[in-house]
Amino acid sequence: MNILIPHHWLLKHLETEATPEQIRTQLSLAGPSVERVEEKEGEPVYDIEITTNRVDSMSVYGVAREAAVILDYAKIPAKLKPLNLPKLNEIKPTTKKLKPLPKITNNPTYIKRITAVVLSEINTTATPNWMAKRLKQIDQNVHWAAIDITNYITHELGHPCHAFDYDKIMALGGEIIVDEAKAGEKFITLDKETYQAVGGEIVFRASDGTIIDLPAIKGTANTAVDENTKNILFWIENMDAKKVRFASMTHDIRTVAAQLNEKNVDPYLAEPTLSLGVKLYQEIVGAQVASQVYDEFPGKKLPSEKQIPLSVFERYLGLSLPTETIINILDKLGCQVKQAKNYLKIIPPTYRPDLEIPADFVEEVARIYGYHNLPGKIMSGPLPLKRPDDDTFDLETKIKNFLSVTGLYEVYTYSLVSQELALESGYQLKDHLKLANPLTEDKVYLRRSLLPSLNQVIANNPTQKNLKVFELAKVYHPQGQDTQRPKEVMKLGMSLRAGYRTARGIVEALLDHLFVYQYQFKPNQEQTTALIIAQKQGKNLTLGEIKPLLYTTKETQNQEYALVNVEIDLINLAQVANKHPKYQPLPKTSPVIEDLTFEITHTPVGQVIETIKQTSDLIHQVRLKDVFKHRYTFTIKYLDSQNNLSDQEVAPIRKAVVNNLKKLNCKLVGKI
Repeated sequence: MNILIPHHWLLKHLETEATPEQIRTQLSLAGPSVERVEEKEGEPVYDIEITTNRVDSMSVYGVAREAAVILDYAKIPAKLKPLNLPKLNEIKPTTKKLKPLPKITNNPTYIKRITAVVLSEINTTATPNWMAKRLKQIDQNVHWAAIDITNYITHELGHPCHAFDYDKIMALGGEIIVDEAKAGEKFITLDKETYQAVGGEIVFRASDGTIIDLPAIKGTANTAVDENTKNILFWIENMDAKKVRFASMTHDIRTVAAQLNEKNVDPYLAEPTLSLGVKLYQEIVGAQVASQVYDEFPGKKLPSEKQIPLSVFERYLGLSLPTETIINILDKLGCQVKQAKNYLKIIPPTYRPDLEIPADFVEEVARIYGYHNLPGKIMSGPLPLKRPDDDTFDLETKIKNFLSVTGLYEVYTYSLVSQELALESGYQLKDHLKLANPLTEDKVYLRRSLLPSLNQVIANNPTQKNLKVFELAKVYHPQGQDTQRPKEVMKLGMSLRAGYRTARGIVEALLDHLFVYQYQFKPNQEQTTALIIAQKQGKNLTLGEIKPLLYTTKETQNQEYALVNVEIDLINLAQVANKHPKYQPLPKTSPVIEDLTFEITHTPVGQVIETIKQTSDLIHQVRLKDVFKHRYTFTIKYLDSQNNLSDQEVAPIRKAVVNNLKKLNCKLVGKI
């Protein structure tokens, strides 16, 4: 996420004589990356990229807090200025005309904290020039003061806030109920756009069930502040990040509030946010505090203490830093640090939820100390001379090139899949590895098969009647209770909108291209799949399987497309694939080649071919040549390596072939 910060707005919270160029250089070396500094409204404005895990730095105050530590360690005097804002219990009504707070019915599963206060006697005042200038510098629209104050606070402190029209809330029943939206419900946002809920979004309702807010994302028109607003309910909610992300992405509403709230913004930041809001509303629009402060905090939770051995810092950094230096850096970053013998007890600040494991704290020390100050060392130990056994890079390249020229499209799908796709793999959910903290509800389980994802690609392209896709990627199998690490297996997956014979032909062509000489396709008893089996040192090695099925797209409903899935284990394939063809001398005798056509109704073609081959040692090769309705023509090559075969010698073999196929209910077409 990129944020814009005007230089003088930054200096409101940062006491330093550093130039914009110095700030840009030092921040980029040890903290958020300043991509550019541009002139806007006659002032330098920093364009800063903040990584998604650092929501604490996605504000003017957050960057100032980072800059104070980074500049100070770079020997450039800098100090973070205190906010000097009253605590919530110090905010008292300033008018005798008190107004009741709406009745608030929270659901603590979704809302971790709600803070609110009623502000009365709001004047319709233009946004002051200093605030309008800063909002323009960060590419925000300027309306009037009662609205712009909330945008200003959000960018300054990093916690979104919202202003309801208090009188509209009370006219709708004077109640705010936290609830889940039902599929099909409609609501109109404050910019007059109509949306329809898909179900599961968190909304605020009035007592009659009317949706009056899409919290943490965008307000609705029926409670929005306008030029006639006289009383405001100044409101802050801290909501479940996953629910914010779900609603924001579902409806494509990517507001600044949504981008902050979906990243677990610090609920303790609600206090200075409300205090600053009350202060600005009083100073700019002449507001009066007309109620007590409401503060419901069911999600109150302080960070746990981490115990980290001092040896971890030396092992990761490659040098031994004085313990005092480590403690000093972490202390300046807001951590509470105590030393106990050979380890540190560290409690991170509430605004740093990203500090969890020892490596996180080591990284903080490293960046503030200066990556450029860490010693450069050449990698120790001998260089490996033997390629690993599971190295399949060359084979993968060969497969990709061949399949792409054959007419298949290579795709890349996610390793994490939804519950629905996980179940389609043929394994139960309990047999999948589940992500502890998934970012989205559709990326939860480590996949055990490529095929569900590839079938989804096919389903998402219903107009491509002959679409064929493939992917080379890993699947992940659990290894038992003794380890959380999955077993990673490289697979080749294909999903083809085609018939079984087309899919088998592609697989055969691929195996021939890889110089796999002995292989067969063995159907299972139900004739639903065919195993791909190769010979390795006289033993059968299963490479994978071909599975035909029918697939109905959501768009066409009744129109079914033949779909064939192929999944091949790349490690097994690598054992039988060859880089070069084996030399085979030309036979000294001439073969006898003929075509025989049989009427086949239920017997698998693969079984027919195997039966023909096993009839005689003199049958050198059998190929399916043509198919018309239920008639299959096979080209049979007879060969004796010692003598040329005569028709009289071939005749009994031919007759034996016909008799063997009769037993499989395959009838010869014509006479022999």
